Amino acid sequence: MDYLDPKKQRRHGILLMVGYVFVAVAIAISTMILLYEAYGFGLDKHGDVIQKGFVFVSSQPAGSQIRLNGQLNSSQTNARLSLVSGSYVLQISRTDYRSWQRPITVEGGSVTRYDYPFLFPNKLTSAAVKAYDSAPGLATQSPDRRWLLVQQPGSTTDFEVYDLKNPKTAATTISVPSSIVTSGTAQSWQLMEWADDNQHVLLKHIYDDKSEFIVLNRTDASQTANLNTDLKATPTRINLINKKYNQYYIYDAPNQVIQTATLSDTTPKPFLQHVLEYKSYGSNVMLYASSNASGTAKVSIDLLQDGKTYSLREVAANSTYLLNLTQYNGSWYVAIGASSESKVYVYKNPVTQLNSRLGTLVPIYLLKTANPNYLAFSDNTQFIMDENGSQFSVYDAENDKGYSYNAGAPLDTPQVHATWMDGNRLVYVSNGKLVVFDYDHANPQTLMAANSGYPAFFDPAYKFVDALAPTATNGQVTLTTTPLLTPADQ
Repeated sequence: MDYLDPKKQRRHGILLMVGYVFVAVAIAISTMILLYEAYGFGLDKHGDVIQKGFVFVSSQPAGSQIRLNGQLNSSQTNARLSLVSGSYVLQISRTDYRSWQRPITVEGGSVTRYDYPFLFPNKLTSAAVKAYDSAPGLATQSPDRRWLLVQQPGSTTDFEVYDLKNPKTAATTISVPSSIVTSGTAQSWQLMEWADDNQHVLLKHIYDDKSEFIVLNRTDASQTANLNTDLKATPTRINLINKKYNQYYIYDAPNQVIQTATLSDTTPKPFLQHVLEYKSYGSNVMLYASSNASGTAKVSIDLLQDGKTYSLREVAANSTYLLNLTQYNGSWYVAIGASSESKVYVYKNPVTQLNSRLGTLVPIYLLKTANPNYLAFSDNTQFIMDENGSQFSVYDAENDKGYSYNAGAPLDTPQVHATWMDGNRLVYVSNGKLVVFDYDHANPQTLMAANSGYPAFFDPAYKFVDALAPTATNGQVTLTTTPLLTPADQ
């Protein structure tokens, strides 16, 4: 019997071991091949080793053509492309739409996403939603972009609410109880901010030379609150704590004091002193300009976080301080500056830097715009922009890259700055038309007629845009809606 023969057993063991070795080698080679492919390595048609990178491309609308250096690719958006490292011109196009393109660089083994290309129709056709005999005093959109609140001209207390998610639904009218607001000879409304429930909005009601702060409930106007009355205060400014409609920062500019209060506990409590300007984040973070500086010509920019105050830097005493902060990909980004200094410092994780062994705070980028008057993060917080008129500076936190440019088209008055359309595009009104362009001023587009006294209102899916536009009739303003998809794609 073979299994009792020592020689045959030894030969069988050797053959088995050789088999195991061959299997192990095959597995190792396969793993190496897969690993090299994962890092983009491959062979070209000449047998030379090359390294590729992966590029994910999507667009609105999807199903658009992709061209690289003018050559039509077999894939359409949304697609994953494996490209040899190098420089390309990426173009996205679709019949009846304006093309989108930009130069891109592909690095071997890298993964890059271009998930923001937006193709606007060649022909934009606006339809009237409602004509107003005069310009509304206020028009504002909720953070989720679903609700549009328009003050009815000629009325101090009546507002119309449009549901942009269901554009065929008629607007509803809500009326703030006259007992809530103080009457005056000259009255107007200003937006402070929306709460994160998209139901409550904090407004400033100006009457004659005085003001009061109102929390309007768009679903039940009878629940509207007058904060001056409820908190027994006459503040310069009120902001929501952590975007909650019933929690407040109460700012007294003459005394440079911030207090806090809630609707359930209306007694104001001390919070900060020596405050000239501020920007809050969440419920326990405050970036502010403090008069408690080393010299009279300087102002200290401080950060209060988790109960501890950190001095970031001193800037020139000025009437306009630019302050903003956010989180992106788990890191803190803080931007600070004074308009007169014509520069904004951008810091990444400043508290971590200050608590490190070196304890030195170093900016990661410097936005340089002459006398900037506006500072804002994009909707996705990837970009920070400062601006003065058509001059822009932008920092890209994802790619650690900055851009400075003049958009060319002047801003119509009374606009003072552009706004972010979404996470990647800026928009403003110039020469009576809405203009939009990518964060770095690529792909500038001129859209439909719009009134510069109001922002543009994009629906939650960006399938159409509403605007308050002037009409041929003197003084009349029309709320219009403009599809951003062709009839074939709607």
